[in-house]
Amino acid sequence: MLILKRHLRLLCLGALLAAPAARADSYTDFQQASERLQAMVAASTSANGLPRLRDPGVAALFAQVADGPRLFQAPAAALQDMDRSVAVCERATNLGKAYYTFDLQRPLPLSGVELQQARKEQVTRNLADYGDEMAALFAFSMHCHAHLIGLMETEFRAQPAQDVSGAERLRARAFSKGSGTVFANVVQFVQVPFWTVAQKKVMLAAAAQHATANANLMAPPLRERLLTSLADADQDLDPALAPALATIRQALAVTACTGLCQYY
Repeated sequence: MLILKRHLRLLCLGALLAAPAARADSYTDFQQASERLQAMVAASTSANGLPRLRDPGVAALFAQVADGPRLFQAPAAALQDMDRSVAVCERATNLGKAYYTFDLQRPLPLSGVELQQARKEQVTRNLADYGDEMAALFAFSMHCHAHLIGLMETEFRAQPAQDVSGAERLRARAFSKGSGTVFANVVQFVQVPFWTVAQKKVMLAAAAQHATANANLMAPPLRERLLTSLADADQDLDPALAPALATIRQALAVTACTGLCQYY
C-alpha cells in the first residue's frame, strides 16, 4: 500500500513538472507549424490548390497554428513581449488573407467591370473551398488580439492616465482602432451569406469569448455603431449562433468608458 501511494505521489509530481514544459512548448510549436504552413501556401498553384484541413497532415499543422486557447492560456516568456506577440498575430492573419486572396493575382484577359466580376467570383470560390481554413485562422485572430489587449492594458495601467504622453496616447489609439476593426469585421461575418453556420459559429464563439475586452477598446459611440450594424442579424439566424451573438451585443451595449477606450 505504501509503495502504491509513493508511486501515485511520483506520478502527480511528474504531471506537475511536465505541465509547464508542455505549455511553454506551445510558442515553439506555433512558430514551427506556421512556418511549414506558410511554405506549403507559398508553393500552392492554381492547379493543386491550397493546403486543406481534410488532409491529416495539414490538420495537424492547424492544430498548432490556430489553437489560441493553448497558446495564450499560459503564454511563453516570448509572448510577454509586445513585438513578438504582434508578429504571431500578423503571421496567422497573413495566412488567413492568403486563403482569402488565393489566385486573385492570376493574370486574366479581362479589364474593367469584367475583371472586377471575375475577381469577385474568385473570392466566392475561395470562401466555398477554404472557408473552414479561413474560419479557423480568423477565430485565432480573436484570441491573439485579446492577448495583445491584455499586454497593452497592463502597460497603461502601470501609470496614471494624466501622465501618459501624447505619443503614447496616439499609440494606444492606433492599437485600439486596429484591434477594434478586426473584431468588428469578424463579428459582422454573422450576416455574410458565404460562410456556413459551422464556420460562423467558430468565429463568433471566439469573438464572444473576448467581446468585453474588445468593447473596452472602443469609444461608446463606436460600440453603438457596431451594435446598430447587427440590428438585422436576427433575421434567419441559426439558433446555434444566438448565444454568441447575445454575448457580443451585451458587451457592446455597455456605455461606460474604462480601460484603453479613454485613449481612442
